[in-house]
Amino acid sequence: MTFKISTTNSVNFIYKDHSYRVFKPKTKGQDLKALTKVFRHCECMLSHYSKVLVARIDLSTKSYSINNQAFLKFIKKQLSILTKQYNCKVSYICARERNTSSNHHYHLAVLLSGHKINHSSKLTYQLKHAWESEGLGSASLVKHPYYLMHRGNKFSIEPALYRLSYFTKRATKEANIKAHSYLFSKLEYSTEHVDKRFNNMLLVNPAITYQQNKEAALIKPDNSEAGGIKLLKMLSGISSTQLIQSKLHRSLQYSDHPNQVNNAEVPLQHSMNRSIHMQSDRSPYPNRQHKALLSDRFAWH
Repeated sequence: MTFKISTTNSVNFIYKDHSYRVFKPKTKGQDLKALTKVFRHCECMLSHYSKVLVARIDLSTKSYSINNQAFLKFIKKQLSILTKQYNCKVSYICARERNTSSNHHYHLAVLLSGHKINHSSKLTYQLKHAWESEGLGSASLVKHPYYLMHRGNKFSIEPALYRLSYFTKRATKEANIKAHSYLFSKLEYSTEHVDKRFNNMLLVNPAITYQQNKEAALIKPDNSEAGGIKLLKMLSGISSTQLIQSKLHRSLQYSDHPNQVNNAEVPLQHSMNRSIHMQSDRSPYPNRQHKALLSDRFAWH
């Protein structure tokens, strides 16, 4: 079952003074520490590549295990293969869950350079074949399986972060086991850029946001295409496919979770060890003279 993202199935999450829509669990809420790690991991990848592909796949296990050794052995081998295949860094974010089934399963996202690959079809089928051929269980190809994040362009990054935030819901996570519920590649920020401000603009670059807002204000929307897609295609060189995927509050659909949340109230959550700002979704900037110009909100949100 798919649904549109709205205030009933998402909450505001503050990371480095910017607000993002993340998945709103029906019960138990979000694991904020794990969610912060997801954001940081995406930042790290964007510090290495200006375009990053995020590919999704689900892995079901053949039998229950109290540890993640079989998965870790599998993913280590696959990352080595993919690194040589695409000649770039390859990382992963994974969540282990167990609901009503006797066996556990994994939600997996693989991240790699968007300059080397811009579609997930070959990659996900390759992972599916590898998982099943090794007798580890079955693999499921999900709907809307990939996202292409552009460095500093929140409009392209936020939908991917929303999808990944499904991993960090507390519901269906196993309690009182030694196995970790969240698994990440070891990844650090690129050392190429010595300016410390660079890492703070990997998810939201004020210059890109300002230019997008400026162009949106100057160009009259063309209603000949639903949702103003023709107008949005003109902004930042993003393809129509990406823009359709990125219309966070209107037309984006997902299939990771079957039930909609009916509560219309939108609480505010914040990342661990970050300063909190309660001024709607706007991002505060230390230079007050430019505060109005550097809003990270779009007129069509």
